[in-house]
Amino acid sequence: MPLHAHPPRALRRLLLALATLVAVLTVAAPARAASPTWGLADQKSEIFGTPEFGELHAAGMDTARLVVRFDALKYRKNRKYKHYAATIDAWLRGAQAADVRPLVSFWITVTNSKSLRKSISEKRYMQEFRRFRKAYPWVRDFSIFNEPNLTGPFKRNPRALGRIYKAVRHELRNCRSCRVLGGDLHLTSGASAGAYAAEVRRGARRTIGLWGLNNYNDVNDRTYRNTASFLRTSAVRRAKVWITESGGVYARKLSSERKNPFLAQRKKAKSDSAREKYQYEATRFYKRLVTKYRRQIQRAYIYQLQSEPNDRWKRGSRNGSWDSGLLDPKGEPRKAFDYVLRHVL
Repeated sequence: MPLHAHPPRALRRLLLALATLVAVLTVAAPARAASPTWGLADQKSEIFGTPEFGELHAAGMDTARLVVRFDALKYRKNRKYKHYAATIDAWLRGAQAADVRPLVSFWITVTNSKSLRKSISEKRYMQEFRRFRKAYPWVRDFSIFNEPNLTGPFKRNPRALGRIYKAVRHELRNCRSCRVLGGDLHLTSGASAGAYAAEVRRGARRTIGLWGLNNYNDVNDRTYRNTASFLRTSAVRRAKVWITESGGVYARKLSSERKNPFLAQRKKAKSDSAREKYQYEATRFYKRLVTKYRRQIQRAYIYQLQSEPNDRWKRGSRNGSWDSGLLDPKGEPRKAFDYVLRHVL
């Protein structure tokens, strides 16, 4: 048959059927979810100069989270409160020098103002947000408020937080690389956190496409339950989520361990080896949880590199009110650090 001749009718039908099948399979095949980005949450600017953070950064950890008092920069020359602004500046300059992208989560006032602890107006919040943007125009990732459903002026007024979210989004309307979270919600119950998110969305009168979540209970109890429930709620199920603070906890202050015991406390883990084992297992579970829900969870931050440095710390003992450090208070790497370095990044 000449090369320019038409193929037989049967062959044409076969080729058409094969082409249709390939098209159907291409459309039907689910897109592979991108691997979540991992970051570090830690309030200390010194972390960026440590060799351990250098190892994490070299392995791919290129974002870090900082919680700031929303009005700290207003009082940068105030003798009583100026250390808040100085701490922010040192941390952000350290992140910039280390080529780390910061996520900034705003929080309560630096002052003892009773009115600001009960309520923050949209006008006041936006004044301080613009002040922050002017000082650090290169910061691109923001969360409107840290754990607003747990404590602070928005605990009983989530719609006010929604209105502030809308105002911030409008302020950043020309910043295509900026990301804004509707808040870093504290998770104990997926349903209650989801209901709070729905109220924030009602206040914003618009879809909120990105939420923050702090889910220590699920991670340290090694359960998906409340995180999964939260991800299915009406305000969140079509959104993306960043876990802005979580990780395996080595020890907390005694009252916290008694009031809200994690699996480690229920199993009476008190020795250094037992505490470190439960922290390590929680860190491994954190990785599994993020991987399981990677279609929604885009980023996950580990808190923290180290609790307060303490050369007198004794193994198995508490160090301050909270210790979830990948390094112990003396600066020695724990098992969780090696796991993050080798298996998470």
